[in-house]
Amino acid sequence: MIQRTGLHPCLLLALPVLLLLLAGCSGSPQATPTVSIAVPSDASPSRFTYVAMGASDAFGVGAADPTTQSWPADLARLLPVGSRFVNLGIPGITLHQALTQELPVALSIRPNLVTIWLGVNDLDADVPLEQYQHDLGILLGTLATKTHATVAVGNIPDLTLLPAFADQDPVALRAEIATWNQVIAIEVRRHHDLLVDLYQGTAAFATNPEDISDDGLHPTEEGYQLIATAFAQVLRAHHVIP
Repeated sequence: MIQRTGLHPCLLLALPVLLLLLAGCSGSPQATPTVSIAVPSDASPSRFTYVAMGASDAFGVGAADPTTQSWPADLARLLPVGSRFVNLGIPGITLHQALTQELPVALSIRPNLVTIWLGVNDLDADVPLEQYQHDLGILLGTLATKTHATVAVGNIPDLTLLPAFADQDPVALRAEIATWNQVIAIEVRRHHDLLVDLYQGTAAFATNPEDISDDGLHPTEEGYQLIATAFAQVLRAHHVIP
């Protein structure tokens, strides 16, 4: 088993239906700053609505201004004028936690587009792959039956290229990531969703020091723009966004 690095010491807070409290990561156990995002109430059926589900990367950790420079925020700027964007990213969250803390809010918003990037925290925490696959099936199946949204799912990038994983055996880690990404691809195909292959695109930003923040894990705003581009390319190829 690969020794994990404990990269996400975050406090996760409870989630009301119409107000999401997002916990911020901090190196000090005494400091737990929070950011609250009120879900907009203007849920017009004719208005295109984009919901981002994810963890610290969706939240924008590593960017100078996470609210406007996260990759989902970059992607939202490519949507038609007047679209609505809600970012549900919670730093440190696992997929299983997202089922109760993010999914109910996503359903209440009635989205047209949902992006999901959840997996790195699960792999890092040694969540059993069978449990992860089960939870991913529940997440994608629920979105399929209870929304009409297009769902795009990012897989796990090549973590061996990131400084935060420099102490890991790269051969073993790549093999484990490949197994996880195979499971992600199986569930995405089974639910007729869109796969965004971030593993193949990792080198585009992981090898550029300007694209990785000082923690050696999270992208900078420049790195987030590249991730948004990867999602946008898939969505454009399927005529979801212009």
